[in-house]
Amino acid sequence: MDFVSPIIDIVSRLMNCCTKHVNYIRALEENLNQLKEEMDELNAVYMDVKNKVNVAEAQLMERTNQVNEWLQRVEARRLEVGGIIHEGTQHLETRCLNGCCPKNCWSSYKLGKMVVEKLILVEKLKLEGELENSVDLVSVYKALKFLGENSVRIMGLYGMGGVGKTTVMKRIYNEFNKDFDIVIWVLISDEVNMARVQEDIGRKLGLSLSNANNIFNVLKTKKYLLLVDDIWQRIDLQSIGVPSPSFHNKSKIVFTTRSEVVCRHMEADKIIRIGSLSWEASWTLFQKNVGRNVLSSDSDIRRLAEEVAKECRGLPLALITIGRSMANKKTRHEWEHAISVLKNSAAEFPGMGDDVLPLLKFSYDYLPNDCVRLCFLFCSLYPEYFEIEIEKLIIQWIGEGYISGYDNFKEAFHMGHDIIGILKGACLLEEGVGHGYVKMRDDIRDLSLWIACECGREKNKYFVKADVGLIETPQTGEWSLIAEKISYFANKITQLEIAPKCPNLLTLLVSNNIELEQIHKDFFLNMPRLRFLDLSNTAITKVPSSICELFEIEFLDISNTNIRCLPYEMRNLTKLKYLFITRCKIPHGIIMNLSNLEFLKLAVIKTWDSEGGFNIDELLYLKQLKSLEIDFYSDSKDVEKFLSYPQLANCARKLRVIDCNDITSLALSASSSASSDLCLGPLKGLEYLGIHHCSEIEELKLNCINKETTEFEGLNESLEKLYLGNLPKLICSWDARNLHLNAHFRNLHFLQLFMCHAMVDLTWLVLIPNLQKLCIQYCGLQEILSSCEEFEGGYDENTFSNLKILRLYYLPNLQSICSMSALRFPSLEVIDVRSCPKLRRLPLDSNSANNTLGKIRGTKEWWNRLEWDNETIKLHLVKFFKEGKKD
Repeated sequence: MDFVSPIIDIVSRLMNCCTKHVNYIRALEENLNQLKEEMDELNAVYMDVKNKVNVAEAQLMERTNQVNEWLQRVEARRLEVGGIIHEGTQHLETRCLNGCCPKNCWSSYKLGKMVVEKLILVEKLKLEGELENSVDLVSVYKALKFLGENSVRIMGLYGMGGVGKTTVMKRIYNEFNKDFDIVIWVLISDEVNMARVQEDIGRKLGLSLSNANNIFNVLKTKKYLLLVDDIWQRIDLQSIGVPSPSFHNKSKIVFTTRSEVVCRHMEADKIIRIGSLSWEASWTLFQKNVGRNVLSSDSDIRRLAEEVAKECRGLPLALITIGRSMANKKTRHEWEHAISVLKNSAAEFPGMGDDVLPLLKFSYDYLPNDCVRLCFLFCSLYPEYFEIEIEKLIIQWIGEGYISGYDNFKEAFHMGHDIIGILKGACLLEEGVGHGYVKMRDDIRDLSLWIACECGREKNKYFVKADVGLIETPQTGEWSLIAEKISYFANKITQLEIAPKCPNLLTLLVSNNIELEQIHKDFFLNMPRLRFLDLSNTAITKVPSSICELFEIEFLDISNTNIRCLPYEMRNLTKLKYLFITRCKIPHGIIMNLSNLEFLKLAVIKTWDSEGGFNIDELLYLKQLKSLEIDFYSDSKDVEKFLSYPQLANCARKLRVIDCNDITSLALSASSSASSDLCLGPLKGLEYLGIHHCSEIEELKLNCINKETTEFEGLNESLEKLYLGNLPKLICSWDARNLHLNAHFRNLHFLQLFMCHAMVDLTWLVLIPNLQKLCIQYCGLQEILSSCEEFEGGYDENTFSNLKILRLYYLPNLQSICSMSALRFPSLEVIDVRSCPKLRRLPLDSNSANNTLGKIRGTKEWWNRLEWDNETIKLHLVKFFKEGKKD
């Protein structure tokens, strides 16, 4: 019977072969329809890749050989497959017996076989194209372009987890594989084991003994490419035998990491951030993982699937994980549920808690210390992508106790800015739209909340309902017993009635509920441990009496509310360290009793003292005070009194003088002060100065005598921001004898002038060498920089060398920015012009703002009227012009 098995095997193989060939004829129509669908999808992928190539080439990058070859193959196959589909459609129309039998079996066989072959080829091309779309192609092009330059020896690729850094490395491997004598790929991961790395390199070099000398002796004679994936800290490759790449050996090292700081520590010649996918690429990748059958199973599912894909925010790992989890969901209800879960509690979505979030958490784990980690977690109390003001955020971190142990607030703020830099470098925070703001991606926010809730084990430890449209707070439940931090930030809540039991609550944010008018007097009674309370930017009219029972509270922000008067009982909140109040009456004795205050923001109004309210002398009782933000309304005498106390003047960080119409002149330093001046010289630590609606001020003195000639004191060294608004008579005067132009106002980077009609020029701006943002609105200027005889050497093409943003709005008399035909503007990013009809020239040429200029905004009519020294300059700059709204 042994001969039977071979016969059965032969017959089986013959039957399979026959079936395969018969199927070419029998399944022709089905295969032809599938080929049409696959070709449509290939065309969509082709257009996505083509668009991304166009974007990259617009940034002066060259397409890679791999991409170019793929595009050419698709273009060739499109014509070829189009002909086959046309031929196949006609063939099916000529079949006999109502389309059941072909007229010519041989012709059907050949056509059917051709359709199957092209179907396989199209699917392969589509898969290759989807790989192109699974990474940020612009970043890929940058990496490949720079790696080809001789000056780039070491390149760092950084980005958040799951964004596709390893995929970019694979592209580099494929593109450069033939250009080097040897290409080595090494995976490091979170636990660095240099002995294992050395062994891996030695094995790939074919060494029996992988020591440093052997590796060095092999590689020193080779042109090598070393690809090091997923490093978390600086690694010393020379210690394991890898010779430094040089211009002579033309070798290269490329590594991936999640931290920009690591790139710098590795001394990378070029650092490239790998960003998220575009929407087109995201959708393509998501469709691939969900599957065509699911997306076509219901007319609504495609629309809902797009919404789910958008929740992934271009993160390839999330697109793949969530796409696969939805691959068998064929009803509208399942997709709507998925959207709800992703928006409200993404960590509970299948695969997120097991695959996506743990991978992203490595970035959190590798933050340098617990202080930075706590600051990161605090950011989740804000809505996703919300523009968070950096200064306010740092103050809140300080108020929470995360940043502590500093003698003065300047040092603490420096630490806060350093933390911001660390979080941005780790891709856990992003730059906001405006300077001075940051934001958090929603996937990173999901990560932050998941970690804050003990990786999902204590779901409501951070109870966050920020910007979700709440009209009232949730009913008290189990969450309130667990919650340590609660955020109702930026909702539509109108009143807080129910007093929740929150025995463990430490932090409560109710700020930015602009419709909130009433809080029940007992609302805070059951929050015995509350230390941090933010009620700012609400419409409440009085402080609930139960706030005065919060004896553990250290941080209280009730600024920008409609509160008319503080309750006298607030004097009992003796643990308060940080208090923010604006324009509400303060009964005498409250402030002086808050002896632990370190940070105070308040307004002083002329009538209060005479009505038995707050007076400046009370501040002298605050022995712990380190930082003071203070507004003076209506009377300069309070300002003078404040300036007479050195211990108070030294604490002032921000000062605003508003509606003080008895001031006629203002001096910024003692050397310029006459007896009639209000002299701000004692404010040696002032960072922000605002002068508003002081209609009688005629002169602002900016005297800056050289220290070698005359001793002076003033806020010249500390001032960072200056606002001058609604000062119709104001002009600025200065004495700059023997002064080098970079001598003073070194820290002043922001200046705004609003409705200062008497000023005709701003030549004194040359005293501000590091000015970054200049905004001039509704002023009578004719020229910004006129003659500069008062200053040694005048000004030159390097004036405004640090200016990034120039906004000129509603300046009907402005004719010129300066007399020079062009300034270098090496840092300039934005020029924004509105209603400056007489401004016919910009001091720009082909060498101005090279590599920095992003846009010149104005009306089309204004742009067309501009005059240039030659047409080449206009042609060079026209690509930066963006049409703004007409006035």
